[in-house]
Amino acid sequence: MGEKNHLGEFELIERFFAPLSGEGGFGLKDDAALMKVSPGKALVVTQDAIAEPVHFLPGNPPETIARKALRVNLSDLAAKGAVPTAFSLALGLGDAWREDWLEGFARGLAEDCRTYGLTLSGGDTFRTGGGTVISITAWGEIDPAQYRSRLTARPGDRLFVTGTIGEGALGLLAHTGKLPSLSAGTRDILERRYFVPEPPVSFAPLIAEFASASMDISDGFVGDLEKLATASGFDVEVNVPDIPFSREVREALDSGGVSPDRALESALSGGDDYQILFTVPESRVASFLEKAHKHSETGENTLVTPLAVIRKGSGRVRVLGDNGEPLEFAATSWRHF
Repeated sequence: MGEKNHLGEFELIERFFAPLSGEGGFGLKDDAALMKVSPGKALVVTQDAIAEPVHFLPGNPPETIARKALRVNLSDLAAKGAVPTAFSLALGLGDAWREDWLEGFARGLAEDCRTYGLTLSGGDTFRTGGGTVISITAWGEIDPAQYRSRLTARPGDRLFVTGTIGEGALGLLAHTGKLPSLSAGTRDILERRYFVPEPPVSFAPLIAEFASASMDISDGFVGDLEKLATASGFDVEVNVPDIPFSREVREALDSGGVSPDRALESALSGGDDYQILFTVPESRVASFLEKAHKHSETGENTLVTPLAVIRKGSGRVRVLGDNGEPLEFAATSWRHF
């Protein structure tokens, strides 16, 4: 990886991160940042951290680590209907960090700053004494009347999901050698989804306009659906054939290496999807689908899949297999503790 670096904290910030700052960030030379909000808008704030070796592994490319750290936060903002504007970064480096690693990390951040129109407002750098830890706080703007929480779904609303499910979790299995029968092309695609998720950031305005409740999928499809159902007080049944799986996930489910049941459980509960679960009032479904179709025609190509109609309840989620029988999960989502 090159020679071990001897840059001090301020030289490190000046060289790698100050170029990413914008108005109100003051070149990362001040103690705080000044955040301006557009007229009629409110700020939505989210914070997520990723840590080695829990969310990424030693040897993963630093560019992809940076982009994943940022995008897991953008997923939260999109699920609230907010358009991202800026972020701050707390970067804890392990004792073995090197300058070329940090250069790649900053390059990955810069790429996504350009992609999503973001600036770096500030943050902190420190030494962990162990593995690398990255915590990002991201800001987005929204009309405050259109903020979409987990709490406000209503019985009779229709449940939707964006994108496809299972690629991140199965990408981790592929990356760690647990799906040896995959074709090289499929392994590459799944690993890329694990390294760099693709949250539907451009879909946020449709969430703001049409959703009655919404949350992102980070810890696992089934577990996060349970969280949404519990927060809003509904029950729901979802059929596995209705869940959107990519061709690569379907190949992985049939490839061997792990049992089909375990592979399916990983896809549905392993996390790293960074898509959006949301509900839409039945009276607005037709208008929503029409606008979602127009959105896809702009080139954004966000897949939207209807899953079920929710009913009043207490957070019970049943996932029914191909035979109509409910599936049992050892754990419905990733758990840190």
